[in-house]
Amino acid sequence: MIYIAATAVIVIVLGIVLANRFLAGHKVEEGILFVKSGDQETAIPMNEIVEVFGMDGVPEDPSFLEKYIVRPYVKKERVAVYTRSNVSYLFVLRNSDRLVKSVKAENPNVYIKAKLI
Repeated sequence: MIYIAATAVIVIVLGIVLANRFLAGHKVEEGILFVKSGDQETAIPMNEIVEVFGMDGVPEDPSFLEKYIVRPYVKKERVAVYTRSNVSYLFVLRNSDRLVKSVKAENPNVYIKAKLI
């Protein structure tokens, strides 16, 4: 009985983790940044992006639980994206660092600010 309950909990947790990984996030294809947040998908040309920065801070000395479980799988972080056409975007994502790194890799001229708390 305990094994069945433990297996059910593991399956539910894995389902939530995989759903979060595949249903929300970003991708860069053919010079366009696609960000899916919730049920909306936004497309931004990479040559239009001027500045990107994360808006949530991480504690300097996070615990094991915060660093490896809460932050990557549960906590959502805000990312601001500014473009040349004076349009600003604010995205709420689980792994904002990955978005910032992929934008910088694709367009080295983008200004990356330090995280704001």
